[in-house]
Amino acid sequence: MLDHAPSATASLFLDLYQSLRRLHLVGPDDLAELGLSGEPRLDLEARIPVAWLLHLWQRAAERDAPADIGLLLGQQRGLQTRGPVANLAAMSATVGEALELFRQYSPVMSECENLRVEPLGERVRIVFLFTAPLADHPPACEYSLSSALCWGRQMSGVRLVPLAVGLRHAALAAPARYRQLLGCPVRFGEPLDYIEMNAADMNLPLHSGNAYLKALLQQRVSGMHSQLSSQHGLRQVVLQLIELGLVDGAFSVQAVARRLGTSRQTLHRRLRERGCSFSELLAEVRREHALRRLQQEDCRLEQLSRELGFAEPSAFYKAFKGWFGVSPRAYQNSGKT
Repeated sequence: MLDHAPSATASLFLDLYQSLRRLHLVGPDDLAELGLSGEPRLDLEARIPVAWLLHLWQRAAERDAPADIGLLLGQQRGLQTRGPVANLAAMSATVGEALELFRQYSPVMSECENLRVEPLGERVRIVFLFTAPLADHPPACEYSLSSALCWGRQMSGVRLVPLAVGLRHAALAAPARYRQLLGCPVRFGEPLDYIEMNAADMNLPLHSGNAYLKALLQQRVSGMHSQLSSQHGLRQVVLQLIELGLVDGAFSVQAVARRLGTSRQTLHRRLRERGCSFSELLAEVRREHALRRLQQEDCRLEQLSRELGFAEPSAFYKAFKGWFGVSPRAYQNSGKT
C-alpha cells in the first residue's frame, strides 16, 4: 500500500460540504464520522485528507444525488471559498497565465489532481490527470472539470465555451445534460479527461488581475508547494510520480527522473541509499492499482493491463500471479462468489 494519504486544501472540503448541504445531501452527522463537530471551522489553507472529500461524495450518492451532481455543483462554484491556488490564479493578467499557475501548483490544491496543457495549433487541450483515490470517482472528476470552466468564466467575465470535452468514464447523465452545462458535446470513454479551448481564449484578460498581489501570493503558494514536497521522502515522491505516470504514459525511470529534475543514474543511486529500487516501487504502484480496479464491476483485464503499462496482457498475468499467487481472472471471480 502507498504509505502516504494524499491531501487537499480545506477550502475544497468546505466548498463541497456547503454545496452538498444546500441540497440536503450531507449534514453534521457526516462530519461527525470524520471527527468534526458542528459546522466545520477550518483554515482554508489547512491540509485535509482527500478521503474526506470522497466521504462526502459517497454519502451524497447514498442519498440519491442526481446523476449530474458533479457537473451541476462545478457550475455553481463560488469564489468566496476559493483556496490559495485559485486566489493566486485570479490575480493573473490573462486566462492563459492563470491556467499556467493552476498547472504549476495544482498539487497544493489537491495531491490527486495534476494538469497538463497541450498547445494544438488553434486549440489548447487541458488534460486533467487524476490519481487514486480520486481517479475512481467519476462525479468528483466531473466536478473538477466543471469547476475549472466555471472559474475561467467568472474570472474573465466571458462565458467561455469549450471546443471539446473528453471523459474517461461512461456518461452518468443524459448527453444533452452535459452539453447544456458545459456548452459542447462530450466524448465518453476517452483515454484521458480533458477540455479543449480556443487558443485565442488564453489571451482574454482577467478583471481581477493584479501583478503586485500576484507576486505576493505566488511567493506564499510556492512556499506551500515546497513544504508539501519536503514532507514526503524521496520514496513517496517517486511513488506518486509513478502513479501519475500510469495516467499519462510517462512512468519509466527516465520520465520520473526528468520530472524530478535529475538523471536516471542519480535517481537509482538515491533510491539504493534508501534501501529500495525503482522497479520495486513500480511494482508496488501496479499492485495497488490492480487490486483497486479489480474490485470494480466494469474492470476489463486487457484494459487494466494497458493501464498498468504492460506491453502484453500475458506479461500482466505473469506479474499478477507472481505478486498474489493467483491469476487476475481468478482473483476477479473470487470477489463475485
